[in-house]
Amino acid sequence: MQQEWLAYLERISWNAPITLTLVSGAVGSVITLAWISARDARERKRQRHDTAMDLALSLEIFARSCRTMMHKAAWAAAEPAGPMNCESSKGVSVPTFAYPDKLQWQVLSRRVIAELRDYPATVHSAREYVEALREFSEPIDFCGQVEYECAKAAMSALSLARITRRRHGVVTWKPGAKDSDIERELADFIADAEEKRKVALERRTGSTVGLRADSQPFGQPLSA
Repeated sequence: MQQEWLAYLERISWNAPITLTLVSGAVGSVITLAWISARDARERKRQRHDTAMDLALSLEIFARSCRTMMHKAAWAAAEPAGPMNCESSKGVSVPTFAYPDKLQWQVLSRRVIAELRDYPATVHSAREYVEALREFSEPIDFCGQVEYECAKAAMSALSLARITRRRHGVVTWKPGAKDSDIERELADFIADAEEKRKVALERRTGSTVGLRADSQPFGQPLSA
């Protein structure tokens, strides 16, 4: 059968109109499919770029909101103890976060989607944690915890935004003068807060050990 087809092809005149029509049609189809494929690839790349830009911007805006809340918490903590102090701390909490509606998630890889969608849950968990402390903590302690959680949330948001921009070829974020040192400020605040927590924990542990050492053990016989 193969030999018959070869013999048939040898008899075909490549200058025949039908042959030229078939060949030109096949070439045209290949060119059309290649053009469509290239156009779809460009469109998908553009969609990924735009989606990444929207995601990065929303994360960076949230980071600035967290820093604003940190200032608000510091101001509330500085209020003299009393009704005004309690009133000022009522509006202090970790800000809520959600990505913009109608994002084209399907143009991103599954790994990228998983990383990005984990973040709102992390923020929600931090928000629930500080809200649970509100009722049982002194305003100054509560505001300090809000500052710390906001700083961590803002730092994570900026890191995720930077990775998203780099991964999808989006231009690097260039903050204005007001936000030029935001990452350094956040990093310094977190390091200072964690050092203070470590010192406080060591003091509490040392005090507990001292009290145990000074206490009179039970069961010793009374002297005559």
